[in-house]
Amino acid sequence: MNSNFVESKKYKRLHIKGVLFLWLISCCNLANGQQENSKPLVESLPPALTSLNNISATLKFADEIRRFQPLKFQQLMQNLAIKHDFTKEQQHLFNFLLGYEHAYNGQFDNAVKQFKNILASDADKLIKFRASYTLIHVYARKNMWFEGLSLVAANIKSAASIKDKHHYQAHLIAIITFYKKMKQYELSMYYIRELSALALPPKADCLAKQLAIEANFHLNKLSSSDPAIYSALNSCEQANYNMVISIIRIYQARAYLAERNLNGAFESLLPYIETINSTHYPELITGMNNILAQAYWQANDISNSKHYAEEALLTNKNNSNINQAAKAYKSLYQIAKIENIPTLALEYHEQYTELERLYSDDIKTKHLAFQLAKNKNLVQQNKIDLLNEKNNVLAAEQALVATKVTNRHLVLVLLTFIIVSLTLFGLRLWRTHKRVKELAEYDALTGIFNRGHFTQVTNSALKYCKNAQQELSLIMFDLDHFKKVNDCYGHACGDWALKETIKVCKDIGRKNDIFARLGGEEFCLVLPSCSIDAAMLRAEACRAAIEEIITEESGCEFSITASFGVTDVKRSGFDLEKLLADADFAAYASKNNGRNRVTLFEVPTNDAEEKLDSSWGYS
Repeated sequence: MNSNFVESKKYKRLHIKGVLFLWLISCCNLANGQQENSKPLVESLPPALTSLNNISATLKFADEIRRFQPLKFQQLMQNLAIKHDFTKEQQHLFNFLLGYEHAYNGQFDNAVKQFKNILASDADKLIKFRASYTLIHVYARKNMWFEGLSLVAANIKSAASIKDKHHYQAHLIAIITFYKKMKQYELSMYYIRELSALALPPKADCLAKQLAIEANFHLNKLSSSDPAIYSALNSCEQANYNMVISIIRIYQARAYLAERNLNGAFESLLPYIETINSTHYPELITGMNNILAQAYWQANDISNSKHYAEEALLTNKNNSNINQAAKAYKSLYQIAKIENIPTLALEYHEQYTELERLYSDDIKTKHLAFQLAKNKNLVQQNKIDLLNEKNNVLAAEQALVATKVTNRHLVLVLLTFIIVSLTLFGLRLWRTHKRVKELAEYDALTGIFNRGHFTQVTNSALKYCKNAQQELSLIMFDLDHFKKVNDCYGHACGDWALKETIKVCKDIGRKNDIFARLGGEEFCLVLPSCSIDAAMLRAEACRAAIEEIITEESGCEFSITASFGVTDVKRSGFDLEKLLADADFAAYASKNNGRNRVTLFEVPTNDAEEKLDSSWGYS
């Protein structure tokens, strides 16, 4: 391992437990942000504080150094713990610092309990606010998504009364970080824009720009040459914020890798390996190693790819980052397969598939929590309506007391029967409607649009883009020699190939793209608000992803490739049939030129018109 990882035993123990939590909140307590840039960190405890004669000054000093000097902070906390003559305000601040200490040491259950006690106490508004947004980070570390979302909603309401601008900034960063962890990048960008509109100290400005780069990358809105990257690097270099600089370089390398620019990926990481390692941030170092492993794999440098994949596992202790661990095991599986070590390849593949399953389950949990929180107000309203209905039933029952017992039972039975019947009928009707809708709009095998629904949706998109004067591109492709797959390996294997093709292409796409199966092995992608250059890049990415499909999982070993044709409204106009015809023409050109390629439709020149024009000239 690199010598930069050598630390004292005591610090290393604290570091391993708390480094991820420390990163999450490293910029969230910005009250002393300006002072941090203007004077060096305190190297020793002031004599006046070691005696603890001035408890308020000691608590303030501990609050200031807790992020920068964790060992000295813990020493102060041990000394403060023996004091019993705190005032009420001092006790609340000490309780907050104690909760922070628990979180830093990885004792998240104790931290949650401590911060909840503060929120339920008579502490002042600012201490409660700090405890609340710090607790959001703890919930993120514990994957308590629903609790975190509820606290985010409460914080947004209470933030309006907070006058301290530094803690307001910290509150915004907590929300951004939480939504980022939940993969709600659109919401992250909303609060990033709000944060960036404030007058930020240098490090907070650097962090805001880095968070924007990360969100835009996951929203497929970041290119490797985006000016925002260089603006962020310049801002962070001025703030001397090496960890965030390293994160920005990681995302630039990922953008290069997505664009198949291997040289760019290497140049953005290799000169800075020592700098990234010196951050001692396992998640960051693991990400760098995984990117280099993937880049060297694509460059056919098996030795270096294996080295960095193994480094990624070493720096990701106990697979703490499931997604990064899955990437590392996938690289090692591919390498072991090339090296013809089947036992090792099988072991790595089992690890990879299990981690992929866990990662997928985690994403589903996040989405479920988000949807539950999103619909919380609706649920509360439904509860009120239900209570009103119950009140009405009670009133009806009281009115029926005066009637005969037999009539009362008859009415109740009749009402019950009607309610149950209507409920069952409504449920059956809803299920039937849902099933009919699925059959009418979606392809039963692949789950994407069928041709009929595709035509309806695409015509609407064409009308919108035409009225809004926006671009629209269309990609058509079909699988090469697909009949041979069905003939040689059976239709079950062919169906697997079709579903896997759709899966890898959808992973690359945007949410508003229109993806349809036109028939057999022929597919179409409509990209609203997308230029022809971006469409070509998208088609090439899909082509490469299809080519890289590992078919052994189907039970048979064969290759899958596809031929692509691309056009846009500038070439083919806003008529769907013309767009399809031109893209199909380009796709046939791909097949005629050897298959497994992308061809851009070019408008043919009109020789007849040229001859007519020249006939009017004088000789």
